[in-house]
Amino acid sequence: MIRWLLIVLFSNLVAPLSVASGLPDGPYLSTSAEAAEKVDPDYAVLNLRFKTIEPSAEVARQRTNEAQQILAAILEEYSDALKSHQVNSLLFGEELDYDGERHRRVSVGFFGSFDVELEVHDFDELKTLHYELAGLEWDQLSSPRFAVEDHERFERIVRSRALEKANEKARELAEVQGATLGSIWGILHEPLHDLAGRSPGVVDQANIRMQPPAMSISFAEFALPVEPRPIVFEARVGVVFELIPSRDAVE
Repeated sequence: MIRWLLIVLFSNLVAPLSVASGLPDGPYLSTSAEAAEKVDPDYAVLNLRFKTIEPSAEVARQRTNEAQQILAAILEEYSDALKSHQVNSLLFGEELDYDGERHRRVSVGFFGSFDVELEVHDFDELKTLHYELAGLEWDQLSSPRFAVEDHERFERIVRSRALEKANEKARELAEVQGATLGSIWGILHEPLHDLAGRSPGVVDQANIRMQPPAMSISFAEFALPVEPRPIVFEARVGVVFELIPSRDAVE
């Protein structure tokens, strides 16, 4: 009689591994492990959205052009701090709203809008730039989102580290049972999203007319803290090995 040796250890691993396509017919050993890596960010990303609704298409276009000119003037002062910037989705058109009494959409004016993505590599200038932008009229201004240049490299590092841990755990468990690891039957990789530190306080200053901020004190004195925080890359890996039982386990 053969006494099959079964060792299953799922350290919080998602169950579908054993359900999706079945497990080996013979004895097997399943382990899982996690790994994490903290990485200092290389740059910060700011997303801005401008939108204005005016009584005429001409005024909407004029206001939108003015907003772009003011933004360009500010960014010129921070050219050395910027990694890149890009204007997306420049749109003009008729603004419609739903009329509950007439049960249909009606015109309420004309709109102009655009989105901007800024990448800032100088963190010393980041908080003053963010504060200065917050003094303008934006439909949306995000808090800084921090990022790294070689995102895939760190994902590979944590996957490899998690796999090494899972393999080591499997070897230890097999050794305890006096068994030997066979070939790898399958690997389940569950990447976890990277978490970037963010600063609180999304700014929404719609309905405020755009104009250059007039201040008699420096921006730095009142700028919100936006210190860069490490980005955490995480990965979880599960491995299933075929298991070669010891001779003592075979009767």
